[in-house]
Amino acid sequence: MMMVMSYTVDGKEYLVLNASAEGSFLPGMAGVRLLADRHQGVGADRVLVFTGTKAEPSLLVYTPEGEAAEAEPVDYKVLVRYLAEKHLAASPAEIAHAFGDRAFVEAFEGGEVARVEFRVTASFVARMCEADERAERLVG
Repeated sequence: MMMVMSYTVDGKEYLVLNASAEGSFLPGMAGVRLLADRHQGVGADRVLVFTGTKAEPSLLVYTPEGEAAEAEPVDYKVLVRYLAEKHLAASPAEIAHAFGDRAFVEAFEGGEVARVEFRVTASFVARMCEADERAERLVG
């Protein structure tokens, strides 16, 4: 089972998953597309994948189509909030060091942020893996 957090900020939905957790899975383009699909998956406007450690947090950002995207300020706002809530950073100071003091402050001020936790079943994760494998065979 994979845990995925969904945050809604200013009317946009952001899925955050921790690909650094034990037993976790780093989805490829097709897996992200399936996860972000509003009919077959959880649904999202952006998918944020935490790939770092407590000492060195890092982030991958995807569109709902599974394409890699440049991180925007609101992506960092959501990630910083996620890291703080899940205690994945050793301290607020380390989050501020990695992403900047401003990102840390902005994560907790202004605007409503709604949060929902999803448990993605092993069978759905298997579907994501299969989708990625099919896409690889088509490309490769």
